[in-house]
Amino acid sequence: MKKIIAFTLGLFLTLLGTGMADVPGFMKEQMGTLKGIVYVKDKPFTDAIVAFFDKNGGPPPITGSARRVPDAIDRSSAKGEFSAKLLPGTYFMATMQRDPKKGFGPPREGEEFFFMRDDTGKLREFTIETKKTNDVGRTDGLAPGAFEEFKSFITIKGKVTSDEGKPLAGVLVTLKDNVEAPRPKFISHATGDDGTFSVKVPPGKYYVMARESIGGGKPGIGTFIGSYGKTDPLGEAVTPNMGSQPGASAAAKDIQSAGSGQAIAVEGKNGAVIENVNIQMFKIPDPVATREKYEAEAKSQAGLPQQPPVFILDPAEKK
Repeated sequence: MKKIIAFTLGLFLTLLGTGMADVPGFMKEQMGTLKGIVYVKDKPFTDAIVAFFDKNGGPPPITGSARRVPDAIDRSSAKGEFSAKLLPGTYFMATMQRDPKKGFGPPREGEEFFFMRDDTGKLREFTIETKKTNDVGRTDGLAPGAFEEFKSFITIKGKVTSDEGKPLAGVLVTLKDNVEAPRPKFISHATGDDGTFSVKVPPGKYYVMARESIGGGKPGIGTFIGSYGKTDPLGEAVTPNMGSQPGASAAAKDIQSAGSGQAIAVEGKNGAVIENVNIQMFKIPDPVATREKYEAEAKSQAGLPQQPPVFILDPAEKK
């Protein structure tokens, strides 16, 4: 598998000015508008990406080693102005300067998110009401290290390998709080040459998955995917090493279903270190070829011919 050098989040592929992605039509009617001017270091932050994080989803990625996926994005104008359509709720806001020609995506080398502060220096919250406009005026951004109110984290460690047991470099590990969620809540940095990863995220319960890349829709035939807890060829699952760390556990009901190939959720309280969350990646097979293979095997086991019989007549019988 080739090493992934850069990736693009599907959420960042939304068109400018649309605010939130994947919002059903009936919900769009309830959206409000948040507008204002972005400032960083007392200057308007022009032509910058503006990201919004729903407070209900937990703290924004101001610390830790995993990227939280924004719930909405916009871009500031040449004067630092922004206007985003958002669903009703309370949001944290961050901004990052980048040349528009370079497109959207998470922070790259040399880039940094700045998070909006309130008058006391704490992370500022922005409230959106149904069908209303909230003009917040000037908003000031600070570097992530300036905030002290979010210090609770757990650490999840593991290794990503191929179906042949070889370590996979450049793979992205994603975390979901709901295994059926359409997009991840957090995304790790790419795995190292030895396939290992280590992410620090807020305490909670997470399903840990691996992808070659993020964005561009569902993974297609021939791409590699994996989930922690998915069974090996023998149908066995491996429980993570919770060690003696306080507050670390694996959800019991998920472990019970692991034998059937279900993803296992891991969870922990503040300070927990959950190790050996190892993921084996498998190539997505061609469904048609897979069906034909199993049909042929079933016929073989039943003693039936895999192809229709061919009858050759003796030339003498034609007379």
